[in-house]
Amino acid sequence: MWFDGPMKNLRISDTIIVDQIADAINFHGGVRDSSVTDTFVRNTGDDGLAMWAEKNANTGNTFARNTVQSPVLANGIAIYGGTDNTVSGNLIADPVREGSALHVGARFGAEAFRGRLDITDNTTVRSGTYELNWNIGLGAIWFFALDQDIDADIRVTRNDFLDNTYNAIMLVTDWPVKDKHVIKGVHFKDIRVDGTGTSVVSARAKGSATFENVDARNVGAVGVNNCGAFNFPATGSEFSLTDLGGNDGGSTTGDWLAPWLLPNTITCDDRPPVVPPPAPGAW
Repeated sequence: MWFDGPMKNLRISDTIIVDQIADAINFHGGVRDSSVTDTFVRNTGDDGLAMWAEKNANTGNTFARNTVQSPVLANGIAIYGGTDNTVSGNLIADPVREGSALHVGARFGAEAFRGRLDITDNTTVRSGTYELNWNIGLGAIWFFALDQDIDADIRVTRNDFLDNTYNAIMLVTDWPVKDKHVIKGVHFKDIRVDGTGTSVVSARAKGSATFENVDARNVGAVGVNNCGAFNFPATGSEFSLTDLGGNDGGSTTGDWLAPWLLPNTITCDDRPPVVPPPAPGAW
């Protein structure tokens, strides 16, 4: 289903979409006050559910209580620009390549992120895939500032990232624009990370993020892989992490967000040994 805006008050619910060549559902350019709810998506050739704010902002939309399984290429749920949108209560599992479970991307000519983006109460399973072009692992949720900065009020709250093949969280720019674009205004709160093959957070960009009550266990590598913009200045990484408290749980080097990592210690190791995590258990 492909919807070219401008349009508003579209409702999609209780739908099953499987075995698609490209996206299952895409809100494209100027879709407002619309939603996809209680829908099952499996085996898409591109993003399962996407909001793509090309030329016109998508505003006030919601993807809620959906299940997205095994996108073969790209992401389970992807948000490309837009204003005041929500991704809530979804289950995303088993992405395959060139993407992951949840994606926030300033790319494909999308309008800037403005207002607030809420990513709340979602669960990802066996995500954080290997990116074959970059030869590194992604995050179960990953932010990519390619065309412009990501600089909005983005709140990632009460999500569970389970059995992550590589990282749970990634913030990244591409090499040609690494000194041009930043990612900031991202707030992680009340997150549970159960199992990572590598790190909890991988930062490969300039910018900053805050973390509060992010609990992690079965972490395969250093809690934060902080490369920043790869200039490696004496003052530390170009990406800073702020600890707002309650960030508990161990990694191979102690607490995943240990004081020695803050605010911007360079720990860059993009290809550490991958430690397959055990199956998630009761928290």
